Amino acid sequence: MPKRTGRCSRSRHRKHEGTCEKGTKMTVKGTKKKAVAAIAAVSALSMMLSACGGSGDEAAQQLDKDGKPLVKVMFQSASNQTIATMGTWINGLQEACGCTIEWSEVQDSQWTQQKAATLAGGNPADVSIRAYHPSDAQKYPFFEDLSQHLDQMPNVQAFFKEQPIAKGMVTTPDGKMYTLPRYSGKLQRASGQHLYINKTWLDKLGLQVPQTWDELFKVMEAFKTQDPNGNGQADEIPYAMRNIGTSEIGWWSPFLFLNSTGISTQFNNSPSRFGAYIKDGKVQNYLVSDEYRDVIEFLHTMIEKGYSPKDSLTQQSSKYYASLQGADDNKTATVGLAITNIASAFGTGLQDQYEAIPWPASKAGVTAVADHSQDEGAFEDYAVAVREGAPNMDAILKLINAMYGEDLSVQQRYGTFGDWVTKDGDHTYTVNEKLFKLTANEKSPAFADRFAGWISDEWTIKGDTSNEDLQKADAIYADQLKAVGDDYFPISLVPSDEDSTTLSNNSATYLSAALPKVADWMQNGGLDDASWKAYVDSLQPLGLDQNNQIWQKWLDEAKKK
Repeated sequence: MPKRTGRCSRSRHRKHEGTCEKGTKMTVKGTKKKAVAAIAAVSALSMMLSACGGSGDEAAQQLDKDGKPLVKVMFQSASNQTIATMGTWINGLQEACGCTIEWSEVQDSQWTQQKAATLAGGNPADVSIRAYHPSDAQKYPFFEDLSQHLDQMPNVQAFFKEQPIAKGMVTTPDGKMYTLPRYSGKLQRASGQHLYINKTWLDKLGLQVPQTWDELFKVMEAFKTQDPNGNGQADEIPYAMRNIGTSEIGWWSPFLFLNSTGISTQFNNSPSRFGAYIKDGKVQNYLVSDEYRDVIEFLHTMIEKGYSPKDSLTQQSSKYYASLQGADDNKTATVGLAITNIASAFGTGLQDQYEAIPWPASKAGVTAVADHSQDEGAFEDYAVAVREGAPNMDAILKLINAMYGEDLSVQQRYGTFGDWVTKDGDHTYTVNEKLFKLTANEKSPAFADRFAGWISDEWTIKGDTSNEDLQKADAIYADQLKAVGDDYFPISLVPSDEDSTTLSNNSATYLSAALPKVADWMQNGGLDDASWKAYVDSLQPLGLDQNNQIWQKWLDEAKKK
């Protein structure tokens, strides 16, 4: 199979890929009569849902029954999403492209299998949303080079002008562009995880926010022994530690405490997940660093002293999140310290007790830093891809340009104007709070963070409460982020396909050797100088140095952009 030069996947591993029921298709037919737009959309959707399969000669010619261009669009959806709830703003897309859109949905749970089949068969949809990464286009020559069409997509050009880093993250070393990125806006430009402490417990016990690990251990001891929740039971969990991954460092990992040692992580999505970090402009691997050893010993102390549960490293994530909710139906806090994204993870009954705090320094004299995943939190490199040589290319480009327009970007992200979002004027919008009150069984009226578009920093979005809370938490780390300087991986770092394969193979090899041993030390101790040296010596031949060299090469290239 011929290969293209490009970049490696930047999929945030907290998200999943999957597929829908085979053969499910929907066609949403546009109408110029505003009064009946929603009714027509729902009617058309219902007809399509009941009639699986193609549409005969008209579909083969990529024209609808009225002779209008027919564009087939596939959306990789979450379990709580369906195109059937989005008919009104979809009509706006059809009017913009002068075409009829035939939709297919592929849910997460099945996408991996169906994706492989479409790539093996060379038959992706005309347009695919949140489906294919630049790395897929490196390996399979089925995707249109969109860089040659930018003049026909002025909204995409405006996006790239404001956020040039977005263009860099999807541009291959030879200047091609096989996917377009999404940008969720400045409200989501934040690290995905923060260190939260129960400030109510601190105040009750007369304690200050810890500035070092030694101070933190004293706080942990007080949380364990002084009944800070006041219920007379020894049910406090001073530090609720999550488990560690087995194939990469998870974005929620307790190894975020590397920031306490002066090594800035980028766990949302970057080479940082595989051990790479930058010190004074040079790529190194923290898996064999003294700082990493310090974190292992720190986390072992948390378990050994009973500050974290003994089953922390093996418990299911559901148990971890349940612990954050406390006891008595979310009325009594049982957790003192935890790493999570926003305070609402502790539940409405307890979230006011918690506040984000800076990373405490590992020891006096060390400058603690923060996780530098702000760009990774807001940008993704696989919003939309187009099949190479797809029919009705002019209509497709009009469609994509419309999706990256202001009104349709906002509606893709949050839902239809009037129903879910109010357009206040002057690039200002208010999101209806009912959007965030949908139950697990209700369907989202929007593409949410899977949309193909962008939210400009010049636009104001009110009412997006969860992301407002995310920004509030991230602001705590402003000084620690400044301390990082330029020692972080830009999202515009784009390795070639060949190098991406080498990086992936090497990291899989050394992480499979490193993480089980590290977990054993965290759980059982026994980390001494001799065992540490043996560990480091065993990892060095597994590709760490080669990966450092490759990442350095592409880091230097990214800095030239």
